[in-house]
Amino acid sequence: MPSQASKRAVQVPSGRARILQAGLDLAAKVGPSGMTINQVCQRAGVKPPAIYYHFGSKEGLLGAVVETVTEAWLDQLEVSQPARGELAERLRVAVDGWQAMIEDPARPIKLLLSVQLDGAEHSPEIEASLRRVYERARQLIAGSIRAAAGEVAEVDLLADQVLGLVQAAALAFHLESDRKRLRTRLRAIARLIENHVASAALGPSTHP
Repeated sequence: MPSQASKRAVQVPSGRARILQAGLDLAAKVGPSGMTINQVCQRAGVKPPAIYYHFGSKEGLLGAVVETVTEAWLDQLEVSQPARGELAERLRVAVDGWQAMIEDPARPIKLLLSVQLDGAEHSPEIEASLRRVYERARQLIAGSIRAAAGEVAEVDLLADQVLGLVQAAALAFHLESDRKRLRTRLRAIARLIENHVASAALGPSTHP
């Protein structure tokens, strides 16, 4: 039977986990540009070499932070989608999920926007993380549409547009803090999807 000491040892987070949690906390508190290696070390109780060993650089840590926050939301959104159901029901669930993410006190979408605005193009690690996140989000949106409406013309392009509009709605919310206007914007995105699917179902118009 394991001793109390061994039980405590099992429950102690690894150095990587402590560093990642410290990065999550600091990125939410001071923003990606305000986060420093020394701050992460103090919060995680490690020395700088531990950060470089596990993540390679501050940018590598930020990339892991972005993926951890957004992947958790995408997992939740994917699980919440009904296995069966019409497009309208799926969109209602999606709107609820988008709003929850944007209003989340941890502000995962704000972190995502902040990392982009801080110059992700100068960091291969962050750029790679953002690409993985956006590809997962794009596949989730396109897959949900296909599950409800079948194969739809230009669905991947539509998913790209939806991602951009959700980001714009999030940015507006962080400037205004207006929940009702956020809901209105997100519902407008859902209507855009419905209109696209309806138009695709009708096929190209023909003129005599």
